[in-house]
Amino acid sequence: MRLKGERTKWFFNSLTACWQELTGKPGELSRENRGFNVVSLYMILLLAILIPLDIYLGLWEIAAGLAVTEGMLITMFLLSRYRGLHRVGLTVYAIHSYLLIIFTYLYNGGNAGPALYFFLLTYSLLIAFTAQRLHWVWTGLHLVLSVGLLIGEYVYPSIVMVGYDSKSSRFTDLTTSFPIIIICMYAATSYLRKAYERERAAAELQNNLLQQANREKIELISILGHDLRNPLNALTGTLEILTREDLSSEVEKKLKGELLVSAYHTSDLLNNVLAWVSGQIKGINPLFTWVDPEMIIERVLAVQGLMAEKKGIAIQLDVKKGIKVLADAEMLEVIIRNLISNALKFTPQKGTIRIAVTEDLVSNQCTISIDDDGVGIPDGDLKNIFNVRIQSTYGTESEKGIGLGLFLCRELTLRLNGKIWAESELGKGSVFFLTLPLYTHDNPTDRFPLQKNVFQTFH
Repeated sequence: MRLKGERTKWFFNSLTACWQELTGKPGELSRENRGFNVVSLYMILLLAILIPLDIYLGLWEIAAGLAVTEGMLITMFLLSRYRGLHRVGLTVYAIHSYLLIIFTYLYNGGNAGPALYFFLLTYSLLIAFTAQRLHWVWTGLHLVLSVGLLIGEYVYPSIVMVGYDSKSSRFTDLTTSFPIIIICMYAATSYLRKAYERERAAAELQNNLLQQANREKIELISILGHDLRNPLNALTGTLEILTREDLSSEVEKKLKGELLVSAYHTSDLLNNVLAWVSGQIKGINPLFTWVDPEMIIERVLAVQGLMAEKKGIAIQLDVKKGIKVLADAEMLEVIIRNLISNALKFTPQKGTIRIAVTEDLVSNQCTISIDDDGVGIPDGDLKNIFNVRIQSTYGTESEKGIGLGLFLCRELTLRLNGKIWAESELGKGSVFFLTLPLYTHDNPTDRFPLQKNVFQTFH
């Protein structure tokens, strides 16, 4: 029983995959193109049934016309599916359908036959799958042709060349034509309904994402205003004291140190926000070239070393000489600056930070690790450490942040075709790892396609 169920599931999955291959996948072809393919396949299958039936009924002229239509539909389907010429297919289909329906009307019983019903089918398909600017054309043509044929038959009954031999012939013809019309209209309507539901769901999701991103931006601005106001007030107050008061050299040195640290953290905060805002406005396109990680680390430490000195934190370097990575120098500097700043922020006084740069020639990867013996990260927070969390955070010396730095690290790392992750043990410290491709003469920049613009929203 279980084996039978698996075979049935496999059969339906294969059937679905085959149908998608024939009609085209949503990301591959446009909605109009796929819609034309769906309706074409239904009509090709149904005409394959109707042609032998008309031959059986002795309607040789109609069978011949339908055979020509079948060939036209197959040709248009192939051009639409594999050449993307669905608009040409719709135009050819419209012209041919008008000629065929007029022919059917005159050779298959006039108003007593199914021709007028096929007019309705053709009209619904053209309205469903053609541009709105053409709708008035199809409406006018259908009105003129259908009314014209009815008036012509009423005034000149002899224009209907072939009628039905018996009631049973008419009954058989109508009962076989109606299923074709109903099935094709159902296929078109069902397809349009599903397409509408998919687009509505996508629009609702996008709207929710935009609303959430907007709320987070408002929250970011609110927290940013609060977190900038306090250090700026402290800077202003300290400068006033240094300017107006007669202080001892020891007190003055202490105030200057605090002033420097406050200015450093404010600058760090603004750098992260400006990097994020720049990505929001114009996107980030990395300029790939060879970069020496050691030079970037030394440049960052030239500034952040002052913070380490104030907290009495020892920074140990274990950098292999001559390593070059394929990256954007400015982006890599933002990443390393944030990782080192994060380590300094959560490492207590007299702590140690170890920075290592190694290479793996087998995987052609460079690994940069930043290890601290700070407070560590709880397991619940570790798995979401690189997701954006717009909230004020505090270091061991009440250093403030807004949860944007590590998010920027992750997004910039993706742009550089690298990986970033963290390991941590609460109370013992954390290690952040960054891997990037090594630079060689065999890896030109065009081998590294740009990632999706990750700065469009927070997500």
